[in-house]
Amino acid sequence: MHSTGPAYQRIAAEKKQRQATKIPKDWLISAETHRNSTNVLDVPVTCGILDKVECEITSEYDATALLEKLRSGLWSAEQVTIAFCKRAAIAQQLTNCLTEIFFDEAIERARQLDKDRPQNTSGNALQPLHGLPISLKDSFQVAGYDTSTGLACYVNEPAEENSSTAAMLLDLGAVLYCKTNLPQSIMTADSDNNVFGRTLNPRNALLTAGGSTGGEGALIALRGSVLGVGTDIFGSIRVPSVCNGIYGFRPSVGLVPHSGVRDLNVPGADGIRSTAGPMATSIRDCHLFLKTFMQTGTWKYDSTVVSLPWTNVKVKERLRIAVAENDGIFTPSPPIRRVMKEATTLLEKSKSVEIIPLTLPDVKEHCQNLVSHWAVSGSDHYLEQFARTGEPLVPSLKAVGLLDISGTTLQGFFDLNVRRAEAAKDYLRLFRDNDIDAILMPPAPHTAVPLDTWSTATYTALWNYLDFPAVILPVDEVRESDLADDVGNAKFGHEDARLYSLYTGPKDYKGAPVCVQVVGYRHADEALLNIAAMLDAILNGK
Repeated sequence: MHSTGPAYQRIAAEKKQRQATKIPKDWLISAETHRNSTNVLDVPVTCGILDKVECEITSEYDATALLEKLRSGLWSAEQVTIAFCKRAAIAQQLTNCLTEIFFDEAIERARQLDKDRPQNTSGNALQPLHGLPISLKDSFQVAGYDTSTGLACYVNEPAEENSSTAAMLLDLGAVLYCKTNLPQSIMTADSDNNVFGRTLNPRNALLTAGGSTGGEGALIALRGSVLGVGTDIFGSIRVPSVCNGIYGFRPSVGLVPHSGVRDLNVPGADGIRSTAGPMATSIRDCHLFLKTFMQTGTWKYDSTVVSLPWTNVKVKERLRIAVAENDGIFTPSPPIRRVMKEATTLLEKSKSVEIIPLTLPDVKEHCQNLVSHWAVSGSDHYLEQFARTGEPLVPSLKAVGLLDISGTTLQGFFDLNVRRAEAAKDYLRLFRDNDIDAILMPPAPHTAVPLDTWSTATYTALWNYLDFPAVILPVDEVRESDLADDVGNAKFGHEDARLYSLYTGPKDYKGAPVCVQVVGYRHADEALLNIAAMLDAILNGK
């Protein structure tokens, strides 16, 4: 009997049914292991699916350390890949974080890497990422698999070739094994769509896992991956990094190959461009990712890439860090203010850092221009894709109102470009006049928030507008002492007060990570990662 409902419902049901068959029966967990649990971080190591060695492989090491074990021959690529496939399968059952699953193909590739490994040679003869499982956001094309981006109209259209990043990772010796969930339109902070459904936050299922790379964030938080690749145009790497308490790096546009990524924006509207970057369990893995790419010849994979050399820039002995307590639009909530104050104090006590206060100019105007850039042709392009299969808007997309924005004229587009160039020049002057190495600031005015209530991205989107690189460092969680205070403490008006009122105290926000954001000079990404590593060592005692 044929379904009489909208086409997207049939397409989604069939897609999810096929997806479920990709997880072996021996890897299925009982619902009793996490029934009524809002925090499921411990389930992967307590559910009985992973053996002792697999728990060690997936729990105890970051990607840098795993590569050392793989090079030494302690573990085979097949052994490591199976461990992460199993843990990713567990993560999927707990949070609905995956879209495309290709465990069997990944294990076969790892087995072949082991067979091809030269005998009795040092690990230095291997490819830089030999045998390392790496996960990808769904929008990256992987040959033979859909790049649906959670839209029913693109289901059952497998990619004919790899995206440039996927191709490069394979050439570097990595093992690709899954792709991860994202929002309808790839433009909200809740990874929820009509094909795969909603990704849950493994730290607190009542709070958003973030977006648009939220599936990646949840997977890495559960250590079903220790290194993944996302994209960022409003904060899509950094927001889920905040929500899930992981490291995330937004590089300058073009440093990481981006061709073969489905962004859903209007083709040819080359205004604010998306950038690809790593999400990880350590800052040194973000460093590893960028260094490996920049040393490999990215120009061979993407004609639009900015192919800068890796220069092994020396780390400065003393940094001058500007601290911006807010963005002048939204007041940080109590846990954010506490962590910013504590972080500033720790850095001030360090002999390696000089702190200066900084006010960010014209953020509201710049972010309004950013939204106008994104919606330069209006919403018709997006609505047409939804209409092909009768898809309704998911709640988070309705809430942010992006599709209600009118387009502009060609002259209006030119004017937006002029204003953006002036803003970038002004912010470069701000950095230079204050002689700063980087800015330390919140990545958002709040932590992860209840589902479908994350409605602004000004703290992250500013740096997309200016194309300055930025990195997220997780430093703490909401504490019992982080009591909600009077909404009258919101400094910037009615909309600020509404957002400020979302924080209701530590009980509702239990387990929510609190992070800081570090911003550097455009195309000085290597230097920024060095700075972030220094600050991470001070703030996290590493």
